[in-house]
Parts: sequence; structure tokens; C-alpha cells
Amino acid sequence: RQWLQAVSAEDLGNSGLQEDLDGSHPLAQQVVMLRYSRRFGEGSGIGQLARWVNQQNAEQARALLAARSHDDLFCLSLKGEHDHALERLVLDGQGEGAQGYRYYLNLLQSARPAPQTPRDDHAWTHWAQQLLQAFDAFQLLCAVRKGPWGVEGLNLRITAALRKVRLIEGDEQWYEGRPVLMTRNDYGLGLMNGDIGIALKLPESDGGPQVLRVAFPRNDGQGGVRFVLPSRLNDVETVYAMTVHKSQGSEFTHTALILPDALNPVLTKELIYTGITRAKRWFSLIEPRAGVFEEAVRRRVKRLSGLMLELDATPEEAD
Repeated sequence: RQWLQAVSAEDLGNSGLQEDLDGSHPLAQQVVMLRYSRRFGEGSGIGQLARWVNQQNAEQARALLAARSHDDLFCLSLKGEHDHALERLVLDGQGEGAQGYRYYLNLLQSARPAPQTPRDDHAWTHWAQQLLQAFDAFQLLCAVRKGPWGVEGLNLRITAALRKVRLIEGDEQWYEGRPVLMTRNDYGLGLMNGDIGIALKLPESDGGPQVLRVAFPRNDGQGGVRFVLPSRLNDVETVYAMTVHKSQGSEFTHTALILPDALNPVLTKELIYTGITRAKRWFSLIEPRAGVFEEAVRRRVKRLSGLMLELDATPEEAD
């Protein structure tokens, strides 16, 4: 407390911090519960849905979705694996503001600098910044990796849908507009597990033909961008769809969570809650089969750690 007062010039005499009279650490008196979300309002549909899920109240959560009383919540029930409503949502979003992937891909073309713009012109960096920000307007989240409703199957399905409407071109692994997710830290490139980049065609410094480079945000607080040759990226995967696990710590303007068509051990209220709370402005729930959402909300993660047993044990027992 003395150090804090010295560096902050604030009087902390009324902070409630007491001397260590009862044997507990003084910091134990300074526990704070964070209840206010700066991502979405408590009274929003997203906020209410997250609260019902967190309380494992599946009936109220379903009633809120069914009521359609909030313009920030959407629910899409699919009629089988070949229902094209999924592609329409992923490409075009929902209504006026809730965008899909068409938004960033259209911007890729409309905002591209003129072909004669020199490579060292800031216009290329500004263009990449715009696209990286636009890509965050929408993200499809999955509970699982395998199967038709998992990351692997959906990335292939969305890629094919984008090619069909000519939003992306070419059949190669690397193409302009491809969004990729780092799956492992690469300290040599300064890229971390979870970083997202977009492949873009940029001119060479000598005025030669344009080549693909992947634009990643620098995460320096200044909005900087780094450009990396695809050949240097060994641990990346396409990221039209990502797992809820990988999305932790991120936020997207419009988030869509797609559930599998059968209950899975990973489907718990914690996973559903995490998926919902990645949404900043709009949230869409996509259901291939009715009932899976309720079943997942009623289940909790079972903690398997022996930490609490060790804390209760004597030093000899813990060893």
C-alpha cells in the first residue's frame, strides 16, 4: 500500500486494507468480482442469453431465442447436412448490419490500391489494416474439429461456396483472400498461436508482378501490419471456421456458433457461454439438430485436477 501511494499519489488510507492480524494474507481482503461487460450490454439479447446459459437455465435460454425480441440474436435451424441456409448466413450474414464473409472479400477488391501504386506506399499497409479489421466483422465458431459440423469439414465447405460465387479465385492451397490461423508460436517471425492473417497480392519493390504475402497485425497497439511469404508459414490452417477453444480472448462483431448434430463430451455450458460471449454486436446460433443446445447448457465441465486434494494434504502427503 505504501508503494502504491508513493507511485500513484493517491491516498489509500480508506481502502479497507487491514493489518495481517488474523494470519491471512492482506491481498485476500481485496477480492473483486468483475460483473460489467464492456463487450455488450447487460440488457442486450447477447447479455441475457449468456446469463441464462451461465446459470444453466436451458428453458429460459431457448425461450429468449424463440421470442425473437432482440435484434442482436438469431437462431438458424438446419434441415439436414445439405441445407444451403448455412452458406447464405456465412456469406451474407443476417439482415442489415450482421455481416458475413462477403463483406471483407468485397472490400478486398473495392479498396485495393491502384496497380501502379509503389510497393513502399503506405496505401498497401492501410488496405491490409482495413481488411484485417473487416474480417473481424464475422466469425464462425465450432464445438468440434472433425465431421461435417466441425472445423475441418466446414472450412472446406465454405471455401467451396466462396469459389462458387467467385469471391475467391483459383484451386491452389494459397489464394488471395485466404484467412489463416497460426496454430503454433513462431518466434522467428514474431507470430503467436492464435494470430490471424489474410493472404493478399502485393507488388514487388522492383515493380515486378504481384506476389502473395500474408498480412498479420503487429499487435503493437499502433495498428501496424507485417507481411510474410506463405512459404515461411508452416503451422497455419484456413480459418473461415475455428473452434470455440481457439477463439478465447477474441471478439467478433457478428459471431455464429454452430453445434454438432449429436451430443459430444466437449459440449458443456462453459463452451456455449464462451461462444456466445465472443460476440460484440450480433450472435447467431446454428443448430443441425434440435435439443443439442439444451443438453449442452445443462452440462458442466468436470474438473479432473487433483489440486484441491493436494492443497488439503500435508506436505508429506502432497509429495
